[in-house]
Amino acid sequence: MDVYTGVKLRVSRRLLLFLCITIESLVCSCISSPVVGQTAKVLTLNLEGAITKAEANNPQLMTAQGSINVAQAGVAVAKDRPNPRFSLDIPFGEAETKRIVGIEQLIELGGKRGTRLALANSQVQQAQLQLDYFRWQIRTQVRQAYTELAIAQGAQQNAEQSLAINQQLVYIAKLRFQADDVAKADVVQAEFAFSQAQQKVEPAVNRVHQAIIRLNTLLGQSTDTVINLVDGQAFTFSLNGSQQGLAVITKLPEVTGLKKLAKASRLDLALAEQQIQINNNQIQVARSARIPDFTLAASFVWDPGLSTASAPSPTTTAVILGARVDLPVFNSGASGVKQARANFSVAQAQKIALESQVDSEVAIAYENIISAQRLLERDRTVLLPQALEVLNLSRNSYQYGQTSLSDALLNQQSVQSVFDNFYADILAYQTALGALEQAVNLPMSAINNINAPKTP
Repeated sequence: MDVYTGVKLRVSRRLLLFLCITIESLVCSCISSPVVGQTAKVLTLNLEGAITKAEANNPQLMTAQGSINVAQAGVAVAKDRPNPRFSLDIPFGEAETKRIVGIEQLIELGGKRGTRLALANSQVQQAQLQLDYFRWQIRTQVRQAYTELAIAQGAQQNAEQSLAINQQLVYIAKLRFQADDVAKADVVQAEFAFSQAQQKVEPAVNRVHQAIIRLNTLLGQSTDTVINLVDGQAFTFSLNGSQQGLAVITKLPEVTGLKKLAKASRLDLALAEQQIQINNNQIQVARSARIPDFTLAASFVWDPGLSTASAPSPTTTAVILGARVDLPVFNSGASGVKQARANFSVAQAQKIALESQVDSEVAIAYENIISAQRLLERDRTVLLPQALEVLNLSRNSYQYGQTSLSDALLNQQSVQSVFDNFYADILAYQTALGALEQAVNLPMSAINNINAPKTP
């Protein structure tokens, strides 16, 4: 090797070392810094703030609140009493001369009005429970959308920094090729890897846009509102381990305690119990319908008679009092009672089945959380640090000619896969948390604070 080539190689080595340091700083910046949109219109939110805003402004939730007004109107209808009936009969012609003015009043027997009111009040309570249940569904959807946005932003950041690293590898390959240290194939291969990395950026950007649209829709605001997540760093990996807010929670209560808590607080169980009460009230309504109603009638009759010029007719009057009642001969109402009892039995069976389902949902969500916690712990303490070390060693090895570019690219793809799995594990973890919140019908803050034995 001549002196010129040796100096050229030494300069290239120093430049490569500088580029590697630059790459490492980019990686650390990628991992620890969130992405914030550069716009004048930014909504800053944390998870609880997003849930609170959705409960106040979600359009579907606001529409569902109208069901309460409908049910309350049903109570007013149930309070109504039958109106009196007025009648007036005036004959025309010589066959009849009586004028009759009458009034009738239906008197409901068997407690019909009381049973109607009880049923209507039960339906109001059911509407309120349904609204609360829907509110919890919105809460779960907001948690999922919030998590998806945070992870999408992290994934976009990861894809962009991966692209930057591939660009640096292209520079390194070109410098080594100019120094006659590698073949032209390394440059072509590095440029091909860079093009592949470019293809991954656009889907990552689109994923962020889709997540923003979904979250904005749930929050009841314009879909183009930019959202800045205050705790977004909790969804990314930090080298110093100081940003782990939503990645790990305190130890959960034991699953048996959670099952008992769920049975006491689940809204769908309360709805099932309320449905049983409604069906019981419907039985009472059907029973009261079997008792015939009683109608009182009173009429005043005025008969001027048929008068002629030669024989005037005397005028006569009378008062008629009457009572009317339907005879339950062909329809006794027994079929209505039978149907109401059948619905009551179905409601009881549905509640028993739902109680079993609640146990299953709590157990599944609990196991998913425990499993996701283990995966995240291994991600943070083992895989992610190892991935960074592998990436650094791989670059150094390629820099000094100890490994090929193919090995360096393969290692980088492996590191990328580790980070992709990390984001997937966070999403699975947050999904499991949302499922447990819905299964127990309590926020995680309340679940963690209950006085019950904790998991080891």
